[in-house]
Amino acid sequence: MNKTTIGFIGTGRIARALIAGLVRESYNDVSGFDKDPAASEAVSHEFGIALKTSVREIAQTADIIILAVKPYQIEEVLGELQGHLGTEHLLISVAAGITSEFIRTHSREDMRVIRVMPNTPAFVGEGMTVISGGKHATVEDIAKAKKIFSAIGRVLVLDESLMDAATAVSGSGPAYMFSIIASMAEGGVRCGLSGEDAVTLSAQTMLGAAKMVLDVKKRPEDLIKDVTTPGGTTEAGLKEMDDHHVRQAMIDTVRAAADRSIELKK
Repeated sequence: MNKTTIGFIGTGRIARALIAGLVRESYNDVSGFDKDPAASEAVSHEFGIALKTSVREIAQTADIIILAVKPYQIEEVLGELQGHLGTEHLLISVAAGITSEFIRTHSREDMRVIRVMPNTPAFVGEGMTVISGGKHATVEDIAKAKKIFSAIGRVLVLDESLMDAATAVSGSGPAYMFSIIASMAEGGVRCGLSGEDAVTLSAQTMLGAAKMVLDVKKRPEDLIKDVTTPGGTTEAGLKEMDDHHVRQAMIDTVRAAADRSIELKK
């Protein structure tokens, strides 16, 4: 059987971001299926991937199947895949909150499964994707998944037991960062800046600060010290943050999101 490398079931926003990244990385053997013909046709037209007519056809023509559907759709899709999956297949799921055990239970027990949690900066090639290997996933499977998702940003491999924590930090994290940017920009506006200039200053400052953390290899705490002059403007701003318990609020924010992730699985 002539197999393509990667087949997408679902061609929504995350799938489109990943397909775009794969095309940029010169992956040629990519196909897709979506129950909404208009969605799959749009993706095919934009990125030139092959279209399949059913979940079954994806299984017949792809070695790596990426389940890019909503969590509530997973059980139905796995039901359609049953009987068409073999030992040659690797399932990669981006459905939030769906465990690798659930996927094995509803497909085949010996199924090789990779669970991933990307985030929305994937749309601009700066995603943070967490990868967890299921019970039967091999080192080679993990390497394949890392290579695929590296097309949309950074990749971190974690034990699946840490997926709720990772979801709270990086999965939900962009919303926290957007909120901080909006708040900083509002502060700038109240100090006289235009809205557009305030957003640009805030967003680029966050981008640059994040890049320093990743590239300079210094702890955030040390970088704070580097930019803070005793009696200066940064110290005054940080004192205000401390007085309003901003640091503790962010810690509590992550905990609340992680707790909710755990609740949603029950």
